[in-house]
Amino acid sequence: MSFEARLAELKIELPPAPKPVASYVPAVRADDLLFLSGTGPFKDGKIVYAGKLGKDLTVEQGYEAAKLTLLNALAIVKQELGSLNQIKRVVRMSGHVASAEGFTQQPQVLNGASDL
Repeated sequence: MSFEARLAELKIELPPAPKPVASYVPAVRADDLLFLSGTGPFKDGKIVYAGKLGKDLTVEQGYEAAKLTLLNALAIVKQELGSLNQIKRVVRMSGHVASAEGFTQQPQVLNGASDL
């Protein structure tokens, strides 16, 4: 199943690709690879989930933040390639979780992106 068909099946619409918040290029092509600079849980140009996991945010909110971040990344890919169906394989995905001291559930938070 294609990426576009899978999103349609899940009734997921990609948000508009977020604009860079600093002096960086959101995506760079190198031969057949596309590298993203990264993004965050932005909606309408604003951070939706702010704070530290385990203090200001729950694991469930972190999960949703990771999911939104991946949707923003996919929007950047679609903007760059024209279609998500150009993707053959995701080679690497990394995530950063702002965590309170003692918080240990980063993998469960990042599953918000992985599960999508």
